Amino acid sequence: MSLNREVLYQKWRPKLFSDVMGQDHITVTLRNSLLRNKYAHAYLFTGPRGVGKTSTARILAKALNLEIDEQGEPKLDSKISEEIDAGKFLDLIEIDAASNRRIDDIRSLLENVQFMPSSGKYKVYIIDEVHMLTNEAFNALLKTLEEPPPQVIMILATTEFQKLPETIVSRCQRFDFRNVSNIEVVKRLKTIAENEKIDCKEEILWFIAENASGSLRDACNLLEQLSIAFDEITIDKARELFGIIDENLSLNIFKMIIDDNKSDLIETLQDLRLRGVDFKSLSKSLVDVLRLGIFTSNGVIEIQGHSSDFIKNTADVFEGMESKKLTIILERFIELISIRTEHFEALLDSVLIHLTYMLETKQYLKQEDVVTEKNLEKSALKLNEKNHESIDTKNQKIKPKDSSVSHNKSQINDRVSPLNTNLEEKNINVSADSNEKQDWEKVLFDLRRAKFGKMVLGALLRNVEVPKKIEDKLVLKFKSKSLHDHFKAEWQLDLAREAVKKAVTEIYGNGIKLVLEEPDEEQNNNTKTNLLETDIVKSALAMGAKVEEEKEG
Repeated sequence: MSLNREVLYQKWRPKLFSDVMGQDHITVTLRNSLLRNKYAHAYLFTGPRGVGKTSTARILAKALNLEIDEQGEPKLDSKISEEIDAGKFLDLIEIDAASNRRIDDIRSLLENVQFMPSSGKYKVYIIDEVHMLTNEAFNALLKTLEEPPPQVIMILATTEFQKLPETIVSRCQRFDFRNVSNIEVVKRLKTIAENEKIDCKEEILWFIAENASGSLRDACNLLEQLSIAFDEITIDKARELFGIIDENLSLNIFKMIIDDNKSDLIETLQDLRLRGVDFKSLSKSLVDVLRLGIFTSNGVIEIQGHSSDFIKNTADVFEGMESKKLTIILERFIELISIRTEHFEALLDSVLIHLTYMLETKQYLKQEDVVTEKNLEKSALKLNEKNHESIDTKNQKIKPKDSSVSHNKSQINDRVSPLNTNLEEKNINVSADSNEKQDWEKVLFDLRRAKFGKMVLGALLRNVEVPKKIEDKLVLKFKSKSLHDHFKAEWQLDLAREAVKKAVTEIYGNGIKLVLEEPDEEQNNNTKTNLLETDIVKSALAMGAKVEEEKEG
């Protein structure tokens, strides 16, 4: 039995710059620097895993120690080239900083840095996952980067560039590697499959590329797994082997949602849970299908990596759905499933059932049905409560309407100016019901990024008590005097007024007028209580945050 067997990604590791897929912006620069004999003493390769950082570093090590051709490529017909490929070249020193991260490891690595190369032109040091080094180890490395011997080239590689000290980054020539495109992954897999006599259709290669997430190394590993497991490779077999959710299942779930078929939806989710299906994988598949639904609603009829039948079925399911509204649903869906919770299955159940209330069969999604940030936050918090109580909706009683509303109508007069001109300040006492809370959340959602002065309008207006609509008046009452004054200042800006006007009229209708009510004195004098009642602080407290009393002195 041979002990020298190489896995596919090692066997097909790039040996020339031209073999590196999807990184032309880097390889062209490196080749030009070699041709001009102008290269740095230290390089920093950053980017996702499996995209060619270490391979490029080794090719650069070859080029520095070998003759190069007119294209800047190293000439491989030499003993040094073979030794580098085999990991036996003495002047190429590689370490993994994940397992050699201490200061003693770095000192040991660099103890011979002053000595001349044994057989090559340069001593090349490759430190992979360099972000894992301790602060002391970085300091030890820094000395060599600051005063490098002329015969030494340092190549640092990392997947988490943001964790590196600026002192290290500033002393390196930085190259940012990108995810490899699906087209380039498929091209490479075709070459490998043909040479390795792996019998698989092109749709399998696209399936692999789609699930490799831009990593060519992962794609090679997936192809090798399939070739070992099956004589005849199919997408169904691939899904089963990798635990990938059948996209037809996800499409069927959306059909149940759109058809308002709650009973079948709940039964399907329960069956998936009993079968041990990974709900994280299910959520990813649902996102992909919803994304395809947006594409098909825009007239796209051909998408690489998906069969024409599936694209047609997707178009049929989402027929009549407005692309803009589907995009909003996708954004909110992704935000929700990104919440970290130990109750993810319940979370996904909740949002999918909630979608049945948002989408009507073969009809456009209504503006008032858009998911709000506050609703998402509340859902997450409820699911994170370990000892939550179930609510018996059958026994809920309808509260009578607040009689103060009609009483206060008389306090608003016709002298209040329209929305697009001025605000009038009044002292009014009104209350809000759940429908008004939902309406106001939609206004805040539309204004979430609007900023024309010093304040973001959405963030500023989130500090308003839920406005009460009385006939053609909308009463705004801030929780503090300072926020009240901030809004009055922002209101002087034409763009700010127009943005609020657009958001408010879209929800409450044309002709609506705004009334700005003075905050209560009690609220003004109790800023700590107001702060504790804000949504973000409530969320932090629900997740285990503690409130400490501020100490004087």
